Amino acid sequence: MFSLSKQPIKMREVDDLHDRAVQLAADTYRLNLFNQLTGRTTPKGPSVSDSELTEAIRQSFTQVSDARFREMIVLSTDAALEAYDRIVSAASKFSRCRLSN
Repeated sequence: MFSLSKQPIKMREVDDLHDRAVQLAADTYRLNLFNQLTGRTTPKGPSVSDSELTEAIRQSFTQVSDARFREMIVLSTDAALEAYDRIVSAASKFSRCRLSN
């Protein structure tokens, strides 16, 4: 993603970083919500498909109260935002370190 040269990060690299961070945050959200709804730590594949998440949400309507569902949404959102912040923070630290060398 980043070159090891001492040149500043180009706008394209910033866009790529943002896109990657958003994708990982979305995956974190989906995995976290799926886990809370089903009690399973991982889906069958490396990520949660739309149909798997939809089915988990559909099944939860009879098993989970509205308040608990809202709590799951908040927890999943917090996990996604934390993932995004970690990615951007790590890239920022790497960039500062690279520029100082």
